[in-house]
Amino acid sequence: MEDVIGVSSLAKYFGEIRAVDGIRFQVKKGEWFGFLGPNGAGKTTTQRMLTGILKPDRGMIHIMGFDLVRNPFDAKMLMGVVPEMANPYIDLSAWDNLMLMGELYSVPKKRRKQKAMELLELFGLQDRRDQKTKGFSKGMKQRLILAMALIHEPKLLTPLQGVLRVGAGLWGVEGRKT
Repeated sequence: MEDVIGVSSLAKYFGEIRAVDGIRFQVKKGEWFGFLGPNGAGKTTTQRMLTGILKPDRGMIHIMGFDLVRNPFDAKMLMGVVPEMANPYIDLSAWDNLMLMGELYSVPKKRRKQKAMELLELFGLQDRRDQKTKGFSKGMKQRLILAMALIHEPKLLTPLQGVLRVGAGLWGVEGRKT
């Protein structure tokens, strides 16, 4: 089975501090993958490298065959990133946030509208579709951010925050229904 994520000899240094040193792993289609460890173990640094936020000092990252360092655009088009500290555009409605994100990812207009309706329903936001997100609760904003990450139907969903309270960041790779 094809590697969706392939990491080899990955390293990141901050001055003399060795944040990540030589990790390697593969994630296959349909697998869930996570990072567990104490504070300072390199989980967040690794996740930031895997999404292209940080450039590794050494090593390789492949996302579905694309080298994330050499071909970041191609690799990132396959990902739906859920940022750690994210807010939708508060002066836009839930619908307009989804339309904007879909347009940024070049989703055709007809498909963008169809997918936005599906996602609003999936995340229980269809009744708030036309309301500005300024008044949304934190949970509603989080659901909308997740919908925005899924609007372009990514092959890989990458949350940048601990999904579990024990410090895990989970990565879902295809095979899910959205």
